[in-house]
Parts: sequence; C-alpha cells; structure tokens
Amino acid sequence: MPTRAPRIVPVHADGDAGGDAQRPRPPEAFASALASLEQALIRDDVVVAEAPPPTRIAPFAAAFTLDLDDTASGRLVYLHDPAGQQAWQGQDRLVAFARVEVDDVMAADALLADVVWAWLIEAMESRGAGLRVLGGTVTTTASRRYGNLEHLPPTQEVELRCSWTPMPDADGSLDLGPHMSGLVDTLAAMSGRPPA
Repeated sequence: MPTRAPRIVPVHADGDAGGDAQRPRPPEAFASALASLEQALIRDDVVVAEAPPPTRIAPFAAAFTLDLDDTASGRLVYLHDPAGQQAWQGQDRLVAFARVEVDDVMAADALLADVVWAWLIEAMESRGAGLRVLGGTVTTTASRRYGNLEHLPPTQEVELRCSWTPMPDADGSLDLGPHMSGLVDTLAAMSGRPPA
C-alpha cells in the first residue's frame, strides 16, 4: 500500500533552513509546491529523504533522494526562480536522476533506452503530472573491477537523467506530488518491480 512522503522543510538554495532574518524567506509559491510533496503517493519499498540542494542554479531549491534497494536509487531536485528562466519557460524546474543495476539480458537489449524513456512518459501521464520542456538522456554502462576490487562481480547499470517544467493546475497552484510519484514509478519499473 502506498505511503506518503515525509514532511518537507523548505530549504533556501544557500543551504540555510528556517528563519535566518538576513536571508529572504522562501516565496509562498515555493513553499506551497514543496508542501504538495506531502501528498505524493510513494511505494512502501521506496525511502524518500531530503538531501542538500544545489546552490547556484536557482534562488530557491530543494532536493530529495529516492532509495528502492541497494541496486536502485534516484534523486529529485526542485528549482524555483521567481524571475523565471527562459530555458525553463517558467519559474519552476524539476531535475531527476534514476540509476538501476540491470542483468546481462536487459543491458544487451538495444531498445532499453527507448523503453526506459517510455516508462517515464507513461508514469507521468498515469499520475496526471502535467509537464513541458522535457529533455533528458538514458545511458547504459558496464563496469569491471580490478586490483583489490576484482573479487566483485561486473555490474551493468542504466541511468536516466532528465528535467522538465511542471505545469500548474487550473487555479495556478503547483502540485509536485504527481511528479514525485511518477519518478518513483519509473524507478520501480526500471528495477523490474510490479506496479504498486
């Protein structure tokens, strides 16, 4: 059964949280969008935790790690610039990363990158996450260890890196819950897990 994401505390991009009077308070739009993450439906087998946000991309930012197990992890970064950024076509941007170890058969599939990208699109659509200006990459890597690490078996991974501009609801509010849920669903699909 899905659970809810942990309570989110707005964090200013410089890493200061809370009430430092010298720092501008996060705008209501940023705080409200972060609060919407509390409504994200998250699988029981995924752990969501806050992480240090990037400091130079936007005036306000928050970041979260997603851990499914030892072989699957992800990250979601929320960026907010009240002045807007032309490349985003808006004031907000989500940046996502997902990495999963895969078996030899899956890694050898020439369509793996296309399938992973399709999983992302399908997950966002099924969660009702409106988005635009979506771009990204899917990369497969193979690693063989040497020296004092040669006792470890070779690994193969698939990585998804992407970003998009979340679209506000009809009332102008920004609900990030479906975007978080869609990324979690994508991570689970990449891991071969059945839908929650």
